[in-house]
This record gives sequence, structure tokens and C-alpha cells, in this order.
Amino acid sequence: MSGTISPLQLSSSLHETVVIDVRKEPARRASMLTIPDARHRRPFAAENWWPEFAGQSVVVFCVHGHEVSRAVAGFLTDNGVDATILEGGFEAWREAGQPVVPIGDAS
Repeated sequence: MSGTISPLQLSSSLHETVVIDVRKEPARRASMLTIPDARHRRPFAAENWWPEFAGQSVVVFCVHGHEVSRAVAGFLTDNGVDATILEGGFEAWREAGQPVVPIGDAS
């Protein structure tokens, strides 16, 4: 099972952390926002993109930090990526007053 990190913990290490936005496309488009420097990857195509994160530590997030991020983090962990889940997902990040950027400004 992958570990978790709180929004405040992630915020304090944001610029040294690889953050992956694995929200489904409808949820991303609905908010039009993401975490600064987050890299968007399609959650159910992880078998295609996980090698780019091999040997790295990453934090993954979905909308609420439940099924999608847990599934992706589990897959990444099974393939040797040190994957952590953002507790409460993107909504907890926003509720904690952490910075967000338009999705076009993220990676």
C-alpha cells in the first residue's frame, strides 16, 4: 500500500517533488486548475508512462484521493516507483488554501 502526504507537507516540499495529476479528464476540465508544476498523466494508461518515473519518488493526486490515485499509486509502486498519495486529493489541496494554476500553465 502506498503512503500518503498531507497538503501542508507537500506544500513545504513542492519544488523538490514530482507531482502527478491523475484526475480523469472530465474532472480536470471542470476545475481548469491544478497544482503548480504538476504533470498530467492519464490514470488508466499508466502502463505507457510509468517508466519515465522509474527510480523516482512521486506524489499522485486525483479529485479526492480515493480510487483513482490509489490505483495509480499501487501500480507505480508495483513497478518500483516510490509513489505517495496526496491525502484528500486536489480538493483537500484547494481547501487548505494551497496555490493552484490554470491547467494550461502546468506541465
